[in-house]
Amino acid sequence: MKRLTKGFTIVELLIVVVVIGILAAIVTVAYAGIQQRAQVSAMTSELKQWQKLFEAYRAINGHYPAPSVTPTTGGGPGANVLSFYCLGTGFPEVSGTRYCYAPTNVPYRVAESGGATLITELSEVGSPPNNSPKYAQGNLVGPYARWVNTSDLWLGSIFPFGTDCTEMGFTTGSTWTNAAQECRIVLNN
Repeated sequence: MKRLTKGFTIVELLIVVVVIGILAAIVTVAYAGIQQRAQVSAMTSELKQWQKLFEAYRAINGHYPAPSVTPTTGGGPGANVLSFYCLGTGFPEVSGTRYCYAPTNVPYRVAESGGATLITELSEVGSPPNNSPKYAQGNLVGPYARWVNTSDLWLGSIFPFGTDCTEMGFTTGSTWTNAAQECRIVLNN
């Protein structure tokens, strides 16, 4: 007597489960890479929008907005980050206050509200980007403006470690090994 059995053997089922697991791992890794590239593309676009807004301000007023006409107290840059200002809104919140650049590192915190006057000035010449995607890596978030001196203004943001700033048309800033990469646009008066 011959017995006819219908179904799969344990080995066949095990092979199917392993193949599905491998395919799921490949899809997960590919999705993470696509998601990161999309985020970098959005942040690149935003930083370039800020550059256009600063350039429009300069074209109309003959100079970029100066740190002397932007807030320095009441949530503006702390003593260790003079002339840093948040660009936009939607930064991470810590204890009821939103911060760009160093949300959890108290001496270096820059409050989102500190950039309000700067945003108001820039709004006179165009519409600033708002609530855009932010890449946060530990204490580092962007975008922000920083007056290095009276003639140099940096527009910067924090990107994933390994980002090639020059490929996007930016200058490479600080790098935090295996953590983050600062990319910036340097504007000169």
